[in-house]
Amino acid sequence: MSIPRETIEIIRDRAHIEDIVRKYVPSLQKKGKNFVGLCPFHKEKTPSFTVSPDKQIFYCFGCHAGGNVYTFISKIERLNFPESVRFLGGLVGGSVRDDADTANPREAAESDVMKKLNRLAAAHYHAAIKSDQGGEGREYILERGITSAAIDEFKLGYAPGEWDFLTSYLKSRRAPMNLALKLGLVSSSDKNGRTVVYDRFRKRIVFPIFNQKNEIIGFGGRIIGNGDPKYLNSPESELFSKGSILYGFNIAREHIADLKRAIVVEGYLDVIGCHQAGIKNVVAPLGTALTTQQVRLLSRYCNEIVLLFDADSAGIKASLRSLEIMKDVNVEARVAILPEGDPFDYIRKKGMREFMAIVDSSMNPVDFKIERVIAGANGKNGIDVLRGVFAVIRDIEFDTERSMYLKKASVLLSMDENDVRRDFKRFLDGRSNLKSHRARAVKPEGDAARLDFQARSYRDLIALVCHYPELVRNAMIDFSEADITDSVSRSIFVKIGELYSAGEAISIDRLFNFFTDGEEKAFLDWMLFRESKIESPAAAYTEIYINLKLYLIDQKINYFIERVKLADSSDGGDSREYLTEIEILRREREKLSAYMYNKKII
Repeated sequence: MSIPRETIEIIRDRAHIEDIVRKYVPSLQKKGKNFVGLCPFHKEKTPSFTVSPDKQIFYCFGCHAGGNVYTFISKIERLNFPESVRFLGGLVGGSVRDDADTANPREAAESDVMKKLNRLAAAHYHAAIKSDQGGEGREYILERGITSAAIDEFKLGYAPGEWDFLTSYLKSRRAPMNLALKLGLVSSSDKNGRTVVYDRFRKRIVFPIFNQKNEIIGFGGRIIGNGDPKYLNSPESELFSKGSILYGFNIAREHIADLKRAIVVEGYLDVIGCHQAGIKNVVAPLGTALTTQQVRLLSRYCNEIVLLFDADSAGIKASLRSLEIMKDVNVEARVAILPEGDPFDYIRKKGMREFMAIVDSSMNPVDFKIERVIAGANGKNGIDVLRGVFAVIRDIEFDTERSMYLKKASVLLSMDENDVRRDFKRFLDGRSNLKSHRARAVKPEGDAARLDFQARSYRDLIALVCHYPELVRNAMIDFSEADITDSVSRSIFVKIGELYSAGEAISIDRLFNFFTDGEEKAFLDWMLFRESKIESPAAAYTEIYINLKLYLIDQKINYFIERVKLADSSDGGDSREYLTEIEILRREREKLSAYMYNKKII
C-alpha cells in the first residue's frame, strides 16, 4: 500500500526543514542564508551540520549525511519512508491515509485497542489507590513523602494482592484478554487442562509509563513489603520498549528544553520526588543503565546531561557504562554522586538548594573516572593505582588534555611529574615496568608531596618566566603579589616585578643578588641547573594560567556550596545569592575549559 503523492507533497510543503531540525538539534543557529549546528548523527565539537531553508535540505560535512526533511526524520527516528511521512504529518497537522485507506487496518485497530486497555488499567489502579481497597498502597506512598498532587500528576495506582483485581474488571468491560496478555497486564497458566488468566501486578504500587505523546504504553510495579522482583515492568511489546523510554519524560521534556539540561536519576520515586520539589528537568531509565537511544532522545532537547547517582557501588558502575555511551553523542556529560541516600530522601532531608548545589558541582567524565580509581585504591600500591589512572587518560582524544591530566595525576598521587609522563609512555607502549614512586624528594625546592597544587603551579610559573623573560610582561599583567599563596614564589615574583619596572634585564643569575640563602636560593639553585626545553613557552604559560584559574574557581564553588549548606542557620545568609554565584562560577569554568579545549584542537 502507498501514500498518495499529493499527500507527500502537501506535508513536505508544510514542514519547514529548519523548524523540524531545530526540534532535534538545540545548537542550530542562523548563519547567513543557512542554519548551522552540531550534527545529531555523529559526535563532533565544531558544528558541521548545515540546513538550507532555500533548498529544504540538510547536509553534514563531517559524516556526509544529507537529504530532505523526510530523510532527516527517517534517519533520526529510525523510520521507513511511509512511517516518516505519517510522523511528519503528525508534527505539521497533516492527515495521512494510504491509497487503500490504511496500510494494515487490522494492525492499526489492534494498536488502538492495546492503548485503550492500558488506559483502562491505569484508571482502575489509580482509583484503587484512592479507595479503601488501596489503603496499604496509599499509606506506603504517603509515608515515602509523595504528595496527593503528585499521585494525580503521575497517575500513580495500586494493585491489591488479589489475583483477579484487574482481570475481572477487564472481563467486565469485554476486553480482549489475548491483547491484555500481550501487554503483560495479566498472565496465564494451564490448570486441569484449561487456561487460567490472573493479574500480573499484585500488591504493588503501579507507575504508568508514558511515551512522548502522553500515551500510556506500559507499567512499572514496586512491591510493598518483601517479595521478588522488587520492581516489575511490562514486557516488551509493539507499544513498549524500555530501552527507548525515560520515566517522567512526558512531563520533563519542556523543562529540559528550557534549561538545556537533563538530570538523570535511578528510580521512579526519585523522579517524582524531584518534580514535586520543583526540579522538573528530571527523568529516569527503566531499571537499567542509559541506552544510546535514551541519550540521543535527551540530546534533542538539551546540551548537558547530569547523571546523578546514589552513593552505592551499583549506581557508580552504571554511571561508568552510561558515560561510554555519551562519547558518541553531541551532549556534555556530567556526573554527580550524592554523599548519602537517594535523590528523593536527600531532598527531603537536606532540601532543594543543597541538592542543586551537588548537581551544579558535578564533574566531567575524566575527573569522575580518575576520582573513582583513586577512591578504590585501598590496599593497592601506588603503581597499580597509576595504571588505573593511565587507563582513563589513555582514552582522552587530545594530547594537550592528556598532558593536563598527567600533571593533575602527579599532584593527586604525590608523584614526580616527569616520572609520571615517562611511565605513561611506557604504559602506552605496553610495558609494565612503571617506575614512578611517591614523595620523590630530590628537588631542592622542597618535597613535591608537601606542596599543594597552587604552590607547585606558582613555582612552575616562576621557573617558566625566569627561563623565558619574554613572558614577564604577561605575568605582571595577569598576576599580583596578593594572588600568590606560596611564599617562595611570591618573594621571587616581587623581585622580578621590581627589575621589570626598572627596565632591567631579568635572569636567574641576577636574582641570586637578592636571595643569598634560604628556600628562595635553594629554588634558584634548582632552576639554574634545570634543563628547560619547551617547544611553546607561551602555550605553557597559558596552561599554567588557566589551570590556576580553574583551581581557584573550584575552590570558590566549594566555598559557596558550604554556604548553601549553612543557609538555614541564623547566620547563613541568603542562599539564593550563593546559588547564583555557583552558577556564574560554573559557567566561567566552562568557558575556560572550552578555551583550553579549542586550543588543543588548533
